[in-house]
Amino acid sequence: MEDRLFLQRILWTDESKFSHEGITNFHNLHYWSDAAENPHVKRQTFFQRKFSVNVWAGVIGKTLIGPYYLLDNLNGDNYLVFLKNIMPDMLDEVPLNVRNQIIFQNDGCPAHQRLTVRNFLNEQFPNRWIGRSGPILWPPRSPDLTPVDYYVWGCMKDLVYAEEIRDKNHLIRKIEEAATKMKQEMKLGITTSEIRRRARFRIRHNGSHFEHQR
Repeated sequence: MEDRLFLQRILWTDESKFSHEGITNFHNLHYWSDAAENPHVKRQTFFQRKFSVNVWAGVIGKTLIGPYYLLDNLNGDNYLVFLKNIMPDMLDEVPLNVRNQIIFQNDGCPAHQRLTVRNFLNEQFPNRWIGRSGPILWPPRSPDLTPVDYYVWGCMKDLVYAEEIRDKNHLIRKIEEAATKMKQEMKLGITTSEIRRRARFRIRHNGSHFEHQR
């Protein structure tokens, strides 16, 4: 029998790097000049100090979990510490009946494939986790099928980089503000109907990437 609540039980997760440099989209970067001037102008930007944060977020139903700041050098050991010691407290805002049935999703990040991580997931989510080596297989080169990929990061970075980032503390504060705003606006369709639409689109296109197709 089809589980109609299957998509609402999935905890979609991902990590993304936020830096002081923000988003550079050269496709939308234009320069205007007189015909007599060299049109092949180059734009150079210099940063005296570089800083970034590695952000984890999760989505289940219409609930945004996080953000949480992982170590920049993510590996199987510190990822396992996060799963064991940090993530359970972050799930306190999820109703208990939902928590007991969570289907945990991992992408193909090497840190997620560590044997100790997989063993932990097998114990914590028996036959209820998605990954490249999980009981529910996740394709190694999947297009953006998760709401964290196609919604959370894009929306969050648009909000964060709406103004120039001054320092690391400012960056973290903007991430927190963006997450608060998004938690108030999350809709269930982001993790249900939109995923179904993308899955159908992917099937029609034989598994090819489609992020820029409509």
